[in-house]
Amino acid sequence: MKLALPRFTQLALTVLMLCCVFAGGRAMAQQPPAAEPEAVPVQDLPVCRLDPHDSNKLAVEPCRPAPPVGTRRAVAQVIGRMPPTQMAPPVVHFQTMPPGSSAAVSRPLVPVGACDVGGCRDSSGARYNGAGNSTLDANGRICQRNGAFIQCF
Repeated sequence: MKLALPRFTQLALTVLMLCCVFAGGRAMAQQPPAAEPEAVPVQDLPVCRLDPHDSNKLAVEPCRPAPPVGTRRAVAQVIGRMPPTQMAPPVVHFQTMPPGSSAAVSRPLVPVGACDVGGCRDSSGARYNGAGNSTLDANGRICQRNGAFIQCF
């Protein structure tokens, strides 16, 4: 079966094929035949060792690998599970107080009158001792200062 190609394309393909044949024959003519390397039995080669003066080189080349030190045995590979990357937060159960208990009573916010280095006084003159936002009232209860108010627990 003959392909119908334009005359110019047929001529270009012919020239290309001739160039390939000529270049291949020329390259083959320039290369001398490869000499067959002499095969050295592996048993006649010395064992591979590093050069004592340069650890990047072998002492003698070519060399054969060292014999195995001991027998090898098959061992099953055991892959353990990794612990989870994030621990789940602990579950906290809140207990609700029955109505009428002392915890159910709302704690009043008392306006702060003046504060100094040792604590604060409320508008009625009661003293709250402590530094920062946490103080103690005269009864020893913990009180929290929140802006212009103090609330005791």
